[in-house]
Amino acid sequence: MKRTIVLLSTMALSLLVASGVALATAIGSAQAANKVVGPGESIQKAVYAADPGDTIVVRGVHREDVVIRKNGIKLRGEDAVIEAPPKVKADSPCSKVFGPEGICVLGNVNLQNGELTGPRVSDVGVSGFTFRGFQQTEDGTFVIEAPGARDATIVGNRFVGNGTSAIGLGRNIDTTIAKNHVIGNPKTRGVGIAVGGNSRNTKVVNNVVRNIPEGDQSAIVIEGAIATTVADNDLENNGFGAFVGDSTGTKMLSNDITDTTEVGTVIFDSTGTKMLSNDIRRYGDTGISIFGSKPANLKVVGNDISGGPGGIYVADSKGGSFA
Repeated sequence: MKRTIVLLSTMALSLLVASGVALATAIGSAQAANKVVGPGESIQKAVYAADPGDTIVVRGVHREDVVIRKNGIKLRGEDAVIEAPPKVKADSPCSKVFGPEGICVLGNVNLQNGELTGPRVSDVGVSGFTFRGFQQTEDGTFVIEAPGARDATIVGNRFVGNGTSAIGLGRNIDTTIAKNHVIGNPKTRGVGIAVGGNSRNTKVVNNVVRNIPEGDQSAIVIEGAIATTVADNDLENNGFGAFVGDSTGTKMLSNDITDTTEVGTVIFDSTGTKMLSNDIRRYGDTGISIFGSKPANLKVVGNDISGGPGGIYVADSKGGSFA
């Protein structure tokens, strides 16, 4: 009898523990829920209502600008399109300063001077959207801008029919820009992807940037950044393939840079740049141009450069190797 009571007590305790685990799992799932925003509904309202760890799934066509200032928010598009909002309705902090933008991942940054004034916003993701109809302004507009972010991911978005720059980072740490398609047009001004403002450890990988051919427009710009990796990108029919300026420790690895109207890659006043195993073909001026007053200490190894007037141009530069 005593043994039966003990056995029943043990079973009851096991059921209680199992119920507690199930309840905790249910609560955890509820806390990290998916929220769905359909056509005609406000993405911004969903962001305001979300909790850290939530994923907001967006469907349909939307004409609005969105600012994300909370940690841990994931914004995921499923057949979702964001079009440029009317200027009078573009009221996010970034749009008020720069003109109508699509999504702004905003940490504690003074947008007037770019200075960091407090903690960065962390672990925000933007993926799966198509952006169209955004235009350049005098102050320079990005469709997606991330001033003051940490561990952000901008992955798998499409930018078509826009007349302005696609993605811009400033004061970022450990941000990843991957698998985005930026398709410009003859009226596109700006750049495809820009990393600057003392951003550190940014990864720009597996992106496609095409048809930004005018003047000094570049597919990818790394300016004033630290330890940026630019790898396995397809850059075609742009004014410049890549520009690296006033940056340290940039790695350009296995990029395909074709049909640039000017220079495949420019490296200016940047220390410790590594150009490894890039394929640079059919350019209007030079495959790689390197110059500036700062010690270069660069490494240019294993690149395939062909189909233009000049291969490699070096001026006013010191330190490094070519192989």
